[in-house]
Amino acid sequence: MALAARQITEEKRPCPHRFTTPSRDQPTPTQTSRILQAEGVAEAVAFFDDVETLPSWFDIDSLRVGASMGRRNLFGMNLGHSAMAFTYIDPATAEVMSATGRLAGGGDYRRRMLETATGFVGALDVDGMLPGGDRWIIWVRNRLLHTMIRLGIHRSGRWSRYADGVPVSQLATAACSYIFGSHRVDVIKFAGGVVSQEERDGFALMWRWIARIEGANNQLLGRTHAEEFALQSREHQYIYAPSDKGAELAESVIVGVTKMRMFRGSRAVNQAVLRQLLAPRMTPTVPNADFRDCLDIAPEPLAEVFVRLGAFLLKIPNQLTRLRVVRDYFDRNGQRILDDAIERGLRGVKAEYRGTPVDGRPTDQ
Repeated sequence: MALAARQITEEKRPCPHRFTTPSRDQPTPTQTSRILQAEGVAEAVAFFDDVETLPSWFDIDSLRVGASMGRRNLFGMNLGHSAMAFTYIDPATAEVMSATGRLAGGGDYRRRMLETATGFVGALDVDGMLPGGDRWIIWVRNRLLHTMIRLGIHRSGRWSRYADGVPVSQLATAACSYIFGSHRVDVIKFAGGVVSQEERDGFALMWRWIARIEGANNQLLGRTHAEEFALQSREHQYIYAPSDKGAELAESVIVGVTKMRMFRGSRAVNQAVLRQLLAPRMTPTVPNADFRDCLDIAPEPLAEVFVRLGAFLLKIPNQLTRLRVVRDYFDRNGQRILDDAIERGLRGVKAEYRGTPVDGRPTDQ
C-alpha cells in the first residue's frame, strides 16, 4: 500500500515511475515496481522481500500432490462460482465487489470470472507459482490491483467501514484461503472427485501461499492445517453478516453463471447448484449458520433433487481417476486443457488485472 501510495502521490516523479494505464510503450505496475526496486526505493524493496519470501510452512512436494488432484478434476475445478459467493458473507467484501462494478448487476460477469479463473487455474502450475514464475507474477499483479482499488475507493470518499478495516483488508484476504482452498476441494468431491487427505492438504496449502502473496500476515494464516482451520473459522465468524449487497451479488452469480456457455441451462438448476455448494455441511467455518439464508438464495426443491442425483452419478465415472494411467494423462494434459478453455473464453483478450473506475474516477492511475 505504501508503494502504491508513493507512486501515485509523488507528483515530481517522472511518468514511467507512476501507475498509469498500460500501453505498448508503458510498463505494467509489476514492471514499474521492479524499476523502483532496482533504484533502491525502500517500499519497493520491502514489497518484493515480502512476496518473494517462502514461509516456513511452504512444502513444494505437498503442493505438487494437491495440484495433480486439481488437474484431473476438470469439472469440479469449473464449479468455482460458489467460492465467489462464499466471500459475500463479508459485507465489506460485497461492498468492494459492488463498488468496482464488474460483478454487480449490469457488469461483465463472464469476463470477470474468466479473468479470475486465469489465476485460479494457474495455481495448479506449482513451478510457475514459485517467486519469479509466470503464474506468481499474475498474483503479484493481483495484489497491486487490490492496492489500486483500495486507494481508488478511499479517494472516492465512499468507504464507510473504517471501523472494521480498509477495503480489501488483510483479514478479508486471509479469510479467502479456506474458501478457495478447502471449500473448493469439497466442491470437487461434491462433483464426484476422488480426493485423499494428502491431496486436500496440498491443494489447501497452495491457497495459503497465495494469501501470503496477496499480503495476508502469517499470523492470520496458520502453520499447520489444523491451526489454519481454527484461524479461518474465527475470521469467518468475525466477518460474517447478512447484507443487501451480498444478496445482490449472489443473485448476480446465479444470473451470470446461467448466461455462461459452460453452465448454460435453467436458472433453477444453477440456483440449486449454488444452494448445494453453500449448504452448512460445505461451509463449516461458521457453526449453526446457513449462508444460503445470509445471501438470500431461495430453495429450488425439485432442481436440488436433480442436482444431488447428478452429483451422486458423477462418482461412478470418477472412479477411473484411481487408475495410474488416467492420473498420468491428466498430469500431462490437465493444465493445458484448463488453460486452453480459459483462453477460448477470453476470446484472445488476455486478463489484464486492471482496476475499474470507482465513482467515476480511475483506480489504475
